[in-house]
Amino acid sequence: MIDLHIHTTSSDGSEEPIDILIKAQQLGLKYISITDHDSIGAYTKLRKIKTADYYKGKIIPGCELSVAYRGMPIEILGYGIDLETMDSTGIVSDEKFLERENEYLKKLMGICKSLNLSYSNNLTIKGGKYFATQVIHSDLKKYPENEKHFTKEVWESLNVFYRTCVNNESSPFFLNQTTNYPTVKEAANIIHKAGGKAFLAHLYGYFADDYEELLNSIVSLNELDGIECYHSLHTMDKTKHLLDYCSEHKLLTSGGSDYHGIIKPTVKLGESISNVKIPYEILEPWLPSNTI
Repeated sequence: MIDLHIHTTSSDGSEEPIDILIKAQQLGLKYISITDHDSIGAYTKLRKIKTADYYKGKIIPGCELSVAYRGMPIEILGYGIDLETMDSTGIVSDEKFLERENEYLKKLMGICKSLNLSYSNNLTIKGGKYFATQVIHSDLKKYPENEKHFTKEVWESLNVFYRTCVNNESSPFFLNQTTNYPTVKEAANIIHKAGGKAFLAHLYGYFADDYEELLNSIVSLNELDGIECYHSLHTMDKTKHLLDYCSEHKLLTSGGSDYHGIIKPTVKLGESISNVKIPYEILEPWLPSNTI
């Protein structure tokens, strides 16, 4: 079994890389990939330890890049990347990330003020790579009086808030983030330059009127190597559809839990949805040589 989509404290996960290794060993995972948002910081931490003392399997160097497509943010997973090459591109710069997200956070706080919502006026992002959307959504929920201003889905789900409010031009929470994100082509080129393979992350985590049209349009760019089929936001029917789609279009397949620790308490390491393990067979055709 494998898990190729894992987050640590180097982005918005709650656990250190060493904790992930220990859990992966306990679960008997054969391959894992730590794919922090716009970061390879977890691998810097791993260089300071002997990974084999904690985990007997193999680690595929990876990351998850924020990308702009059709005016909305999506994510591209890079696997088998050369970490030094990726670092040299500047796309995984902690400094640039924090500068960007703190600027967004200021804008979101201003929006909250204009809407007469209760919020903490001393919010800032430092340390881990938390997105401004995560910080403001979490903070708004600390004030029960805010709930009446949101739908149940937006109030309860960060993903719904992000995709339908922050990415929605008709919402007062809209942020035009895509001007600061690379295109699919640019992100894929960076991943390929680093010797890796580029995969579309969690198709059904986005909000689209027609997912098939969205998928076809992205694939038609001829920039990606594959698609993440197994994911905690994908039902088995959707997973099977994506597996068939990849087979038909000669694309590679990947899968992961999108584990964040306590940040996403229902998501379990080594599983896509509940009790569904992610099979090694999907990785076998494209297994990278530069594992840790």
